[in-house]
Amino acid sequence: MHCFSCNIHFAEGSKACSVCGSHLDTDSDRYFKAGMEALAEGNIDRSVMLLEDCVGLNASHVSGRYNLGIALSLADRCTEAMEHYATIVDEHPDYPGIYTAMGQAAFGSYLLHLSEAEAQCNAMLDFLMTAIEQDSNDVDAYFSLANAYIALENPEEALQWIEKALHIHPDSPAINFTMAKILKMLGKSDEASKAAEKSVQLSGPGDPFWEEIKGFSAELRGAA
Repeated sequence: MHCFSCNIHFAEGSKACSVCGSHLDTDSDRYFKAGMEALAEGNIDRSVMLLEDCVGLNASHVSGRYNLGIALSLADRCTEAMEHYATIVDEHPDYPGIYTAMGQAAFGSYLLHLSEAEAQCNAMLDFLMTAIEQDSNDVDAYFSLANAYIALENPEEALQWIEKALHIHPDSPAINFTMAKILKMLGKSDEASKAAEKSVQLSGPGDPFWEEIKGFSAELRGAA
């Protein structure tokens, strides 16, 4: 809630301004107008604050909710924007521009999550490389690096790390299985089939990935 006289914002549910004592405005349209003015001025945070009050006072204020979504998207809060747009679609599926706005918010959310994922990926690789620097026989680190590069669709890089893991632990069914997957990605079907078959021989029904190994090996034999 907002005191337009003192230009001070108060928590939702507040009744009066603690400075001037006047009652806080409860006209959703006034909050909408002020929110749109702030948006036009490029004051995104203020716009979000005022438009949230608008919608809080009148949940059926569709223009307020729509423009709150725009302001949230500009503030890189695209997931929240999508929630407001979804509410509009549920009640007014033909609202002009709503699907364009949803698409833009979805794209913004995708870019944000992509950036976050890339940062996490770089941190993951750095941690695993540090582990190997500290212990050159850390088979789990080599194995994890190989799987990381599989996920990144870089089988060439994955191959060098799984080879190091296999050198340390040649009788690991999991490592041989991963080797088979990498070789398949590289188009080396015969070698992949041999690695998968070795993984089958080294594993047994008690292994959690037993059925997956058998199925993958059978798939490679069928392809051959």
